[in-house]
Amino acid sequence: MEITVTIHPAEHPTAIMKLKGEISAATYMDIVNKAQELFDNPARNLIIDLSEVSTVSSSGLVGLHKIALIYSGEPHGIKDYNPDATHSSNARKFVKLLNPKPEVDNALKTAGLKLFFKVYTDLEAALQAFES
Repeated sequence: MEITVTIHPAEHPTAIMKLKGEISAATYMDIVNKAQELFDNPARNLIIDLSEVSTVSSSGLVGLHKIALIYSGEPHGIKDYNPDATHSSNARKFVKLLNPKPEVDNALKTAGLKLFFKVYTDLEAALQAFES
């Protein structure tokens, strides 16, 4: 898994985390840890670019869920688990997904995560969504 990050400067900076490879049991914590690092400094908004992700496993879906919890300000440790946390608008307000391939998009849909994440096909539209 390759992770590259760019920061889009704005009043509230947005991190764009581009992933390349598979999001699996072996890689999902790398993604979660990078998202936590970005949340801590400097970006409270996150776009996850999935355009070069070939597959996402169930562990990868858990990782995306954990990232939503981080960015919503919800506790996300095992002891703090709240199954209703991603049902709040806060969970989807600060994280957007960009350009998932059909296989990844289908996994997101099947897992019900498309109900909680706004998915964009255009980076500029995703960036503008944070400004509105």
